[in-house]
Amino acid sequence: MIVATPLTPREAILCGLLADLFGVPRVSPGDSFVRLGGDSIIAVQLVGAARKAGLRIGVRDVLTQPDVAALAAVSTAATTTGADPGDGDGAGPLPPTPIMHWLRERGGPADHYHQYVVVRTPAGLTHDRALTMIQALLDRHDALRLRRTAPGGALTDHLVIQPAGAVRAGSALTRVSTEGLGPSDTARLVRREVEAARDRLSLGDGTVLQAVWFDAGRDRPGRLAVVINHMVVDGVSWRVLTGDLATAWEAVSAGRPPRLDPVPTSFRRWAGLLAAEASALRRAAELPHWAGTLRPGTLRLADRPLDPGQDLEERAGHHAVTLPADITGPLLTQAPERLNADVNEILLTGLALALAEHRHHHAPGGASGVLVDLEGHGREELFEDADVSRTVGWFTTIFPVRLDLGRFDAHDVRAGGPTVGAALARVKEHLRGIPDKGIGYGLLRHLHPAAGPAPAGPDAAEIGFNYLGRFTGDRDRDWHILPEYGARLDSVTPGMPMAHVVEIGAITLDSPDGTVLRADWTWAAGAIGEAVVHGLAESWFRMLTALVTRARRPDAGGPTPSDVALSSIGQDEIDDLEAALEAF
Repeated sequence: MIVATPLTPREAILCGLLADLFGVPRVSPGDSFVRLGGDSIIAVQLVGAARKAGLRIGVRDVLTQPDVAALAAVSTAATTTGADPGDGDGAGPLPPTPIMHWLRERGGPADHYHQYVVVRTPAGLTHDRALTMIQALLDRHDALRLRRTAPGGALTDHLVIQPAGAVRAGSALTRVSTEGLGPSDTARLVRREVEAARDRLSLGDGTVLQAVWFDAGRDRPGRLAVVINHMVVDGVSWRVLTGDLATAWEAVSAGRPPRLDPVPTSFRRWAGLLAAEASALRRAAELPHWAGTLRPGTLRLADRPLDPGQDLEERAGHHAVTLPADITGPLLTQAPERLNADVNEILLTGLALALAEHRHHHAPGGASGVLVDLEGHGREELFEDADVSRTVGWFTTIFPVRLDLGRFDAHDVRAGGPTVGAALARVKEHLRGIPDKGIGYGLLRHLHPAAGPAPAGPDAAEIGFNYLGRFTGDRDRDWHILPEYGARLDSVTPGMPMAHVVEIGAITLDSPDGTVLRADWTWAAGAIGEAVVHGLAESWFRMLTALVTRARRPDAGGPTPSDVALSSIGQDEIDDLEAALEAF
């Protein structure tokens, strides 16, 4: 790693951390986090890494400061204590979080509801070393010891985090030989063993993690599949776990016991903080916002509502598409900087334009707004002394957003014209008007004593959208995720009802051609036609290309009300000011 000579020690720390996170040889104090391709999930990682290095910064600082020098200037010294943070409060009864209640309402076989990754393992790995590493994960990360201690009742009843040492790696690790197998046979075996590992998961037995080591033979790199019940893992958690595997390997390969970094705030403590926050007056003040978002009248795509008895994950349609590197690169770096928007705002603007095109051609008299359930990472900076950047658990938030489709002008969109700019402005202002990135919706809906608003029947969101962020790394490096085995993390759980008519899972990956955006479209085949979904997928990528075109125009990037300090100023006044400045 090469770091350009910085001006201050804090800049040196941040430049080095960013170079590691983005997998680039050099970062300088004048580089922008956004221009590097950063998103909110990478920002959470940076906050945790900076805390370990002795610097305190916030996710908001990372996303809003113009460059590394400015970020270093607002950083402060991180306070540390002699004790291991989080020790003592991680084990015990677990208050169910909003997302756990969401899963309870969804129904289905929660025991086998899972995510998984497959990583490359080094040639020197042995079964004993793998056991030591898995044990280190189980002992360090409390959520991996979750258990339902009594049968019956609701899914969210009787949840307990067992103490460290209660779950042994011997019951969590399986060795499978792949010696002499070719790539295609190995891939088939991996998928078969992942399904078998899924079937071994059991909340009642406290079995929420199963690992399968695919031993390719002496002195040959292998594979490690890690299958975890989704109740205790999410996208940020996987970044923590794969990093800890690399840390543990560094120790065991040198003959030392692994010592993983402390977890400042336990998942159990976070769950307790959320339970208390649900009754706060500031959450009740959000009720008008959510009631307005869920008001009747939204564009419908499906032929019929979801049927939980028929629309199951194993019966769903699937369509995977990849945006080429020559578009993905500027979409993640140049476009956010030039358009004064973050990656999620840009991706959702593309979706809004795709839906507007669909409405223009297929439902010209339909409603001009559409509800989308948006997933967030959920690790919001709500509590002064909570740091969940290294906490493993299911933090995900799901909350509705209403996209205003506006008018659609195909010729203007292709040129990246005002239609694109207006769509971005509408999406930006709506998303930035959501309190605390939407975490309050789940608190009100599931934890508030008088439950908050909920969409009913025909007005429920038909579309679910989840951007998992950027996974950097080299598939030829040990402990890095191998995307050919499934990069979306989620996998089909037989018997699980679909949550939405159409679900979009997007992730950014490094490929031999550069960074690419991969999107997996899943739909309830009995409720909506394949042609409709394929058309929306193709349209979405065309609209993202139009946003890149917009970013390259000299008139791109005008501010919207949320970009300026005076909250009372409107978009029309901003446009008038811009026109006056241009005339001057």
